[in-house]
Amino acid sequence: MLRTFIDEPSPNVGYFALEDLELPAPALQQLAADAEPLLGRKVARHPNVTDALLDHLLSAPDPQVVDDAAANSALRPTQMYRILTAAGL
Repeated sequence: MLRTFIDEPSPNVGYFALEDLELPAPALQQLAADAEPLLGRKVARHPNVTDALLDHLLSAPDPQVVDDAAANSALRPTQMYRILTAAGL
């Protein structure tokens, strides 16, 4: 139900909407575009995040968002390889 209010300007609605494990990818994309860093971190940890959105979050300016995206269980092997290569491992 909260996903119907996803366009509300308050980030609080986004925090609650992210509790929905079946939140659709367009809603996750919209929340990731929000300037609120904590929303980006929660999107990065969401199990329904797409490969493209994970790629975007892995290059976010906020290192905490990057860390959360790197810890997402939806990470593909190619994304893992890129992270490890960038870390010099």
